[in-house]
Amino acid sequence: MIKFETLRWKNFLSTGNNFTEIQLDRSPTTLIIGEYGAGISTVLDALCFGLFNKPFRNISKKQLVNSVNNGSSVVEVEFSIGTKDVKVVRGIKP
Repeated sequence: MIKFETLRWKNFLSTGNNFTEIQLDRSPTTLIIGEYGAGISTVLDALCFGLFNKPFRNISKKQLVNSVNNGSSVVEVEFSIGTKDVKVVRGIKP
């Protein structure tokens, strides 16, 4: 069984140069809610990019980099499979 623990990203889509972090292991289930435009799709895109090297939505990789900062985008996903801990770090340079 896969247990997701942490999702972190910076300079990804419309987010800035400071890491945004979501703890996914605080409870057995995690519900992410918000208004339209609040960044919920960004969470899903960051998770999919971290795991599969492509976003959930149909957007190109060059669009994933924050165009204001033009800094390197970084996505980190930490999870465990059984007794094995895994940390995936993916990045894109502008």
